[in-house]
Amino acid sequence: MKFLIALSLLLLKCIIVYSQNIISSPTKADSILISVYEKLNSLKNIKYDNIRELNYSSENYHNTSKWTIYSDFQTADTIVGLKYQIEDSTSKQVFNGTEKFDLDKKAKTIQLNDNPNKNSFSSLSAFYNSIITLKNVLPLITGDKTAIKVVTDTTINNKVYSLVTINIGKRRIQNLGNGFDAMTTKSNFIYKIIIEKNNYLPFEVLQKNDVNNDFIKTSFSNIETDTNAPSEMSWYYSTYANDYKPLADVSSHKLLSNGSLSPEWKLEAYNKDKTISLSDLKGKVILLDFWIKNCGLCIQSIPHLNELKNKFKDKDFEIISINSYDSKEEVNWFCNKHKTDYSVLLMGKVVAEKYGVSAFPTFFIIDKTGKIIYSKAGFNASVQTEVEQVIQKAL
Repeated sequence: MKFLIALSLLLLKCIIVYSQNIISSPTKADSILISVYEKLNSLKNIKYDNIRELNYSSENYHNTSKWTIYSDFQTADTIVGLKYQIEDSTSKQVFNGTEKFDLDKKAKTIQLNDNPNKNSFSSLSAFYNSIITLKNVLPLITGDKTAIKVVTDTTINNKVYSLVTINIGKRRIQNLGNGFDAMTTKSNFIYKIIIEKNNYLPFEVLQKNDVNNDFIKTSFSNIETDTNAPSEMSWYYSTYANDYKPLADVSSHKLLSNGSLSPEWKLEAYNKDKTISLSDLKGKVILLDFWIKNCGLCIQSIPHLNELKNKFKDKDFEIISINSYDSKEEVNWFCNKHKTDYSVLLMGKVVAEKYGVSAFPTFFIIDKTGKIIYSKAGFNASVQTEVEQVIQKAL
């Protein structure tokens, strides 16, 4: 009898301790994340090697990229609150607080944007889930009462780190960490941040979901804080002018503007033995969607496009999705997997260039007279709302 009582008391104690751990974990997680933010926010500059691994097993896609990144936070009056130099074996990207330029080491060309805005930095691959992202987003995460945050320990190469797991639901952290994009996916976005215990510097960010095994892993190594800055001359466009040939200014690559007459095109449908041209659709409102297979935002836009097709099925409205350069077999596989319910056309690279497309997805809405009334690159909740409103008004 005494044994049973003792056992019962032991079990009750375990339950209490377990419950306390569950209740206290989010608070402890916030405490660690706040310490990471305070550490990053205290730095004058940081230099590190950044390795990003994209592994979309559901899409049969894998890619690894590596950069060396130097960020200077002492120029908080710039557009994005920092200056940077990003370099890999084939390229170098520089933002000196005023002008942004990209060097192609193989082609020996340089592309200048002397009037960048915040959108000029939103798609930088090297900043995806980066230390810069964490520096900006951690205050938002720690203040978010809807996010589920848990902290544990994890061991890597015999070294113990803090592991903070964050489930933010159907939201994705923006590239620069300035906020969240509301997503329409079935899965929740889960971030696992591995943190050094001795100095609160991030070691790794793993982005996963709760539906499949797809992930994006960003690892940070060879971190130097408050280190020597690159040479003063390395920040200036003119320094490279003798060795690199200028490309056309980025302003010449803008999307066709509203009011422009939509260029004519004629392309093959991926699943039918026929072609479709713009003139075939005269008198209809057209949503053009330029996309490629290996594009997460393109995938995320498909349910919305299917909804639009169904919502306006009795109207003079067509969705035309133009793939830029993937093979017919790849497009067929993609469309069957993701169940596209609208016309998909092949080999549209030249057409995309005519429209000024340089990122995917990019959307255009053409009115019944053939004029462009809307254009936007990227996909998020605001684009989704804008597209539907413009179509509704045009019809």
